[in-house]
Amino acid sequence: MQCLVIALPFTHFMRKSPYKHIYRYRKNNHLNLKDVAYLLNMDEGNLSRFEVGKTQNSKALIGYHILFNLSIDESVFNIFNQGTEEIVHRCFSLLETLENKSKTRKNLLRIKGINTIIKRLTKDDENEKGNQ
Repeated sequence: MQCLVIALPFTHFMRKSPYKHIYRYRKNNHLNLKDVAYLLNMDEGNLSRFEVGKTQNSKALIGYHILFNLSIDESVFNIFNQGTEEIVHRCFSLLETLENKSKTRKNLLRIKGINTIIKRLTKDDENEKGNQ
């Protein structure tokens, strides 16, 4: 079984944040970051990184939905789309690691599982490109 591994720079995965508008919900309610961090029982730094799109944080996303009636359907969809490429990259990396290990039944089943995930995720990408 051959495996093609493509090394992409980390910056390849960093795109514009799907949350770029999220801080406006807080500002429109005249709250500062510290206020919202307290309400959500979160670290202020983590919340700030969430607002600027440096991290994805499901607790913050749901918290903004509860506090500000933020529609999360589109945001959740955007998180998944942004994460797909990184997941595929990590699948190939794990696959390479597993293929260099001993060929035990357990490892062969893990390889099979990773290949199934890669096929499904890359098939979804191909279908999306065909629909555009």
